[in-house]
Amino acid sequence: MIIVSLLGTDPYNAIDYTKRIHKGLTEIYGVDDNDLEFFAPESFIIHNGMEQTSYHLNVRIEAPYDLQDREEAVTDYLKDAFKELAIHVRILFTYFDPEHEHVFFDKDYPAFMTESNVVKADSHDEEEQEEEAEEPYMGDIIGEFDAYVREHPNATDREVYEALTGIRKDVNDRHRKKKD
Repeated sequence: MIIVSLLGTDPYNAIDYTKRIHKGLTEIYGVDDNDLEFFAPESFIIHNGMEQTSYHLNVRIEAPYDLQDREEAVTDYLKDAFKELAIHVRILFTYFDPEHEHVFFDKDYPAFMTESNVVKADSHDEEEQEEEAEEPYMGDIIGEFDAYVREHPNATDREVYEALTGIRKDVNDRHRKKKD
């Protein structure tokens, strides 16, 4: 399997870019579509305390030794492909002996999720939030609280808290009655 890691790019941008270059890379490498994966973690490139994300892109490619002869073609392809994703691009190849790679697929599931095999669940959260949402109170609750404090200069913290709680309840009740 070939793993292409994209370090220092927005992972959501990476999704679009990997769709564009997946087929081209499998053709250059001469491998099956399922033998190529991309890894795009949420990551930052930092230089001297300054974020360089999407300015610098580090691409790391892990591939079997027998594909080493494709390195120049892959480099040329990716250099052009990533022009819109980052200003500066570094590509590093790491090769491995396939006898040291161990991949396990569960035979009860497809090897990869695709548009055709992803289950999309309905979400009712938005509808529930819309029903629960209410207009904010735009009146002067602070004025009522200030008036209480002026009228009761010796009130204890507990009395002030209870007064504020009562004022808030009264304001909420009046606000809700206006809506109805």
